[in-house]
Amino acid sequence: MKQEDILHSDVINYFTGEFAALEERLKAGRLEDYRERVLVSRKIAEALHLLAPYVRSDPRARHLVKSADRLKKDLLSVKSIIEKQLLQQKDQQSLLQAITAKRKGVRQPDEAAG
Repeated sequence: MKQEDILHSDVINYFTGEFAALEERLKAGRLEDYRERVLVSRKIAEALHLLAPYVRSDPRARHLVKSADRLKKDLLSVKSIIEKQLLQQKDQQSLLQAITAKRKGVRQPDEAAG
């Protein structure tokens, strides 16, 4: 194997690992801040620019670029952020209702005793 082929393979393997790690962070909800998502998306765009020369000759590079494009779109999607905010609002409402119900439950016996 030529030195150039080894380097090419190393580059593809590196970016494959990096994109997989980013996708895992996104799925785990560790990229919550939209600003951070935009910055990561820009870095992916830079990486895709570096991978562009390999796309025509290497099917692995083609697949990597397609999956990175999909990851970039997922990063820039606000759907997951909105869903998380809605869940937090529902949790806060449930907590508020539970506190209110508990207070009402505590006041009624005090009023009955008085």
